[in-house]
Formats: sequence, C-alpha cells, structure tokens
Amino acid sequence: MSETVLASSPPLPPTPIHRRRRPLVIVALLLLIGLGIALGTGMVGTYLWAAYHLRAAREAVERYHTHEALPHLQACLTVWPRDPETLFLAARAARRTGEFDWADHYLDQYQELRGKDDEDLFIERVLVSAERGEVNSVSRFCQALVERNHPATPLILEALANGYLRRARPGDAEQVLKEWLKRQPDNPQALHIRGQVYDEELRHHDAITDYRHVLAIDPDMEETRLRLCESLVHLGLTNEALPHLEHLSRRRPGNLKVQVYLARCYDRMGRSDEAEQILTVLLDRQPDYGPALAERGKLALRAGRTREAETWLRQAVERGSGDVMAHYQLALCLEKNGKSEEAQQVRAYLEELEGDMRRIQDISREKMQQSPHDPNLHYELGAIALRYGLVESGLRWLHRALKEDPHHAPSHKALMEYYQRTHDFQLAAEHRRQLENCKEGRMALWP
Repeated sequence: MSETVLASSPPLPPTPIHRRRRPLVIVALLLLIGLGIALGTGMVGTYLWAAYHLRAAREAVERYHTHEALPHLQACLTVWPRDPETLFLAARAARRTGEFDWADHYLDQYQELRGKDDEDLFIERVLVSAERGEVNSVSRFCQALVERNHPATPLILEALANGYLRRARPGDAEQVLKEWLKRQPDNPQALHIRGQVYDEELRHHDAITDYRHVLAIDPDMEETRLRLCESLVHLGLTNEALPHLEHLSRRRPGNLKVQVYLARCYDRMGRSDEAEQILTVLLDRQPDYGPALAERGKLALRAGRTREAETWLRQAVERGSGDVMAHYQLALCLEKNGKSEEAQQVRAYLEELEGDMRRIQDISREKMQQSPHDPNLHYELGAIALRYGLVESGLRWLHRALKEDPHHAPSHKALMEYYQRTHDFQLAAEHRRQLENCKEGRMALWP
C-alpha cells in the first residue's frame, strides 16, 4: 500500500534558484561573522596587551626602575604611537636615561595632542632643562615650586640634583638632596643620587651606606646594586660584592662592566681560572673592551706571565683606557721584560694622568662650586676628557664653556682641532672663523 502511495505521489517541484543558493549565503554570512569575531578578538587582545605594558611602564617609572620601563614603553608605542600618557612616560624615561633629544621628541608629540598650555608638559620641559645641566636657567623657578610644595617637588629635586652632578657641582647637588631627604627620608632615588655624589667626592664608605639603604628599601634597584658593587670592589670588599655581582650577572648577562667586576672578585678570592674564563668569553664578544683587556693583563701579571700581560695591558692603554692601575702595571711589565726606556715613558704619562685626575677633583669639589659660570673651568674639563678619548663628555664641556662665553677662544680652538682630526671640516671651519674673531684666538693661532 505504501509503495502504491509513493509511486502515485506527484513529484516535488524543482528547488528555486534563490533557495538553492541560500546555504551558500548562510555559509558566507557565518564566515563573515566568524572573521569579525576573530578580528574583534584580535583587537581586544592587542588592546589588553598594550594596556598591560602601559601599566607596567607606569609602575616602573614611578618606582625609578627606568631601564625596566623602556621595553614596556616601546611595546606601547608600537600600538599607541599617539597616546598622550605613553608619550609623556617615554619622555620622562628618556630624560632619566640622559636621552634628552628623545625626551624633547616625545614631548613635542605630546604637545601636538594636548596643546602647549598643558601644565604637566611645561614642568617636564623644565625638568629636561634642569637634568641636562641647564640648572642656572631654571633653578629660581624650580625653587619657587618647591617652596609652594608643588606636587612635582620630588621630580624637581631629582632633576636639579642630576643636573648639578652633570655640571660637576656635587656640592650643590648635595644641598638639593638634603632638602629632598628632609621631605622623604627613605626615597630610594634620593639616596641613590646622594651615593653618586659621595662617589664623586671619593667618599666611598658613605656611598656604600646609602646604596645599602636603597637596596633595603627596594631590592630591585639594579642600578644601585651595580653602583654598590663598584664601590665595594674599589675598596677591596670582594666578599660583600660577590653575591651582588652574581645576581647582576644572572639578571644582566650582557652587561660588560658586571662581568669585569665579577672576574676581578673571583681572582681576588683565588678563583683565577673562573675569572679568566669570564674574560675570555667577554673578549670573544667584545675584543676591544678596554676594562676587560686591562683585567686580563692584570691576571697574567699576577700569574707571572709578564710577556702575555704586556700584550693585554698594551692593548688596554692603546684603546684609551683611563685605568691608572693598567698604566702602572704596564710599566712594571715593561721593566720586567727589559724595556726600561719605554717603561719610563709610561710612568711619565701616568704622572700626567694622575695630575689630570687631581685637577678634575679640584675643579669639581671646589672651583666649580665657587665659580660655576667660569668658562675656563668648563674648558679644562672638556680638554682633559678629549685627551683621554671621552669624546661625548669632552664635547659637552666645551660647548658649555661656549654657552657661558660664546667668544671663549680656547674652547673654539679645541673644537676646531677636534673636528679637523675627525674630518668634519665644515664644523672645523666654523670654529676657525669664530676663533679668528677673537683677539685671544688670533694670538693663540699666530703667536
């Protein structure tokens, strides 16, 4: 019966074209919806990723962990290149690391978004000026803000202290830090900078006390830990320095200075094989790193390998190492290797080096405090720095001398000679022209 019914049933009408396509349309719609969800999820994920890095950067900057903040800020800027807070934090981090041109760049971008009347922008620009060493132009304004207990007071005092240090005026920096620590006795950054001041004044025991205090407050202040190690190693306190250096070596395996200090500690503790291994690896990566060459030479000399020591130490001093001990030990090697005449030349250079170091200390401790605007002092520091290959520092001091006196002939002469040596003939010609406009310059050129 059922078969009869099925056989006699009329055939189904053909499926209309629009109905046959409906599944394809539905599939396409579902694909589009899925794509939209995927894109939305991706956008949300990117936003959350950037928000995480912004929060981490903000916390790091607030805690003075500037180097820790940098990769977070870089991540934020790839997603939010025009975000005001990200730009502002990037400017502050750049200022603290001494990258003042980048600080200005980020603040310029921030100004495009917020306008030039933004108070935070104005104060941060003042802080950049202070920290780069232009303290005389902003100190009075900063003092007025501090006296009014402006919310930015700690930032202001930090920038002033660093600016005075940059200008070789540790006494003025110490006065600023005294005010800061009166307000915030346990501020780790204030204690860190005061430790730097003490190091500049060769008060290494006082510096160590401050650095220890900082790490008791915040064990993650890695820059302070490195400073502590430098002071401890300088005083021969290797037992205390070693665990800090091993910690830093794990956290910062690419830091060359840490590796050299670690090798020095191992050697002083009788672990010379480990010290030599560290230096071998380091010099394979950076064969021209002066401190490592000097340390390798010292190891060889202590082991009685005087000819090998001479090779390492000679390379170190030829690369402009200002290490007094490296020069002294090179002279010893030369004497032991029968090269007395050359040893005498090294000793003469060493006496000159020690004299320059004493002069730097005299200028920074006393002269610069008494006469901060004397261009001759700035010139002297610049000339000494250039003599030992410290180009960036030397040029900075010479240009500061010209800022104090645009017609300071010795500074123009030093810059002219530097640019001639480096084949920057356009700048050399400019300073020659300036020099010829100075009466003292004409006398210096044609005695």
